[in-house]
Order: sequence, then structure tokens, then C-alpha cells
Amino acid sequence: MGTTRIKVIDLSSDHKEIKTSRKHAEKLSGVAALKEKKKPKAKIEKKSEEKAVTESTPSVPSVPSKPSVPPAIKKPSAPPASVPPAVARHHHLGKKYYQASALVDKNKLYPSKEALELLVKTSFTRFDPTVEIHLNVSDKNIRGKVNFPHSVGPKKEKRYLIFSNQIPDTKYQIPVVWGNEKTIDEIAAGRFKPKKDFDVVISTPKFMPLLAKVAKILGPAGLMPNPKNNTIAEDVTSVINKTSETSFEYKTDPTAPIIHTSLGKLSEKPQAIQENLKALVASIGPTKIKKAVLTTTMGPGIKLDITSVGR
Repeated sequence: MGTTRIKVIDLSSDHKEIKTSRKHAEKLSGVAALKEKKKPKAKIEKKSEEKAVTESTPSVPSVPSKPSVPPAIKKPSAPPASVPPAVARHHHLGKKYYQASALVDKNKLYPSKEALELLVKTSFTRFDPTVEIHLNVSDKNIRGKVNFPHSVGPKKEKRYLIFSNQIPDTKYQIPVVWGNEKTIDEIAAGRFKPKKDFDVVISTPKFMPLLAKVAKILGPAGLMPNPKNNTIAEDVTSVINKTSETSFEYKTDPTAPIIHTSLGKLSEKPQAIQENLKALVASIGPTKIKKAVLTTTMGPGIKLDITSVGR
């Protein structure tokens, strides 16, 4: 496109009309001078004020900032002199525990009678605590059953599964199920389950080859008949009478050669707890026990002299 042409009339000249370009026309008329951008007055005034302030105020030398000092770390307050060292080490156990543990000599092996008397003095719970014993033994695979003279904990009625060719005419006061080859097939198929349908398995020697079929099921449940547990015998009646007593199963901890068992409640007579302790030590064997500690629920431990248990 071409440039636009504008007619300009100059009255002073002889020529009334002049044809020229737009830019030339603006120069002639002075319009270009009016289009210059004007600077804002506010900015100019601010700059002038800043210059005046800088000229009036003298320059002050900058002071170097002091390095920040970290806050002092508070050291843990030392325990008062009246608190024994044992309390300072185990402050999370509670005040009552320290009062009870102060009655126990940690370096002494207490006779069984004296230890049982001390259990009553060191117990501070409001409920009836359980008397516990913790035994360090020489073997990791110690396991067995003991018939306590006195019951330990609530009594539970056990169901007996007996494999025998001769079924006696005597009636038992306990639940008894007589097994055969069909019963073994039901156990293998999972229709007759240990710990759910029966709690104890007793067998005659003739049935043991047949029970080998379900040994992988009865073994992990601890119900495989074994001569050590007196669950294999020709006279089934005598075995039932022995196992129906207050029997208790003990075994070592899976991670260490330690046996944890209970001997009864603290409210029972000390003689009853001592008789249960004597039966347990006799079942395990005094020579296999390296260390024994008696305690109650939430109470301090009392080291026990094993040689004094059988006296």
C-alpha cells in the first residue's frame, strides 16, 4: 500500500493547497512535539526527596554483626543423693517396685522357704498375683509334663483319643473317644482336628505303625504318643488315670534355654506352692538347672537355691 497523502493549506504562501506525506505534515504543524512522552511527576519528586535526605544525613560506618551464639545445652540433672543407684538406673519401673526390690539381696541364693516368704513381702499389686519361676537350663530341647500336686490356674476338661483293640467296660468320668483306622483317615483328611476335637492321644504299641501316617499332624500339635510322656502303654486305664491329674506341660523358650512356668497364685498356702516347685524340679532334673529365679506378677526377682527345694 502507498503512503497517505494529506492536504495542507498554508495561508502565508501563494499556493493554497500542498500535497505531502503524513510525516512531513506533522513536522510542519508541530504535532510531533506534542507526542513526546512526559515523565510522571511523582517519580521525579521521590527522587528529589531521596537526594535531599542523603545529602542532609551524614554517612554512618556499618557495624559488623555479631556471630550468633548457640543456646547452651542443658545437662541432665543428676539424681539426688538420697536415691540409690539402682533407682537411678531403672527410674521407669516405679517407686513401689524400688521399695520392694530394696528388700531383696541380689547376690544371695535364698532357700525355698525363705524365698516364698519374701514373695509375700515384695508383692505390691492390688490383685492376686501369679507365682512364676524362670529356669536357666543346660539344654535347648527340654520338654515334658509334670503332675502338680495342686492345681495351677483354671481347670480345663480334656478330651482323650485312645487307640486300642480292647475297649474296657469301665466308664470314665472324663470324655473319651475310641479310635481306629477310620479315625486315622479322618485326621489325615482334616475332618478330625487336634486341639479342636481332642486334647490327648493315648495308644497301644500295636497302633503306633498306623499312627505314623498322621505323625506330621499330631507331632507339631504335641499330641503324638511318646513313651517319655507315658502316652504309650498296654494298660490304657492306668495311663488315663495318670494324665487326668493336674498335669502341666513345660518346654524351653524357642530362642534360649530358659523355661518359664507358673506355680500357682500367691494367695495359696506356701506349702502348696513349695510342693508344686518340688515336683517341677524333680521332673526336669536338678542337674539340668543352672539358675532359678522366683517372682510374682510385676514383682522383683528372687534368686533360688535349687539344692534347698528337695529338703
